[in-house]
Amino acid sequence: MAERKDTITASRVDLILALLPIISLKEAVQSMVDSGVPADVAARVLNSPEQRRPMQLPTFLE
Repeated sequence: MAERKDTITASRVDLILALLPIISLKEAVQSMVDSGVPADVAARVLNSPEQRRPMQLPTFLE
């Protein structure tokens, strides 16, 4: 896979994917649309979970 260039969109996608256990697929789609995630990206990550990249979790300084 190519390196992510748009880290803001990647973060939005990761956040919504992290919420999938508590939100419906319909809510996830609407959240992505509302967040400005391109439709092709939203469709790919929601319809093809086996192709998802690992989530980028934030790191905190100690």
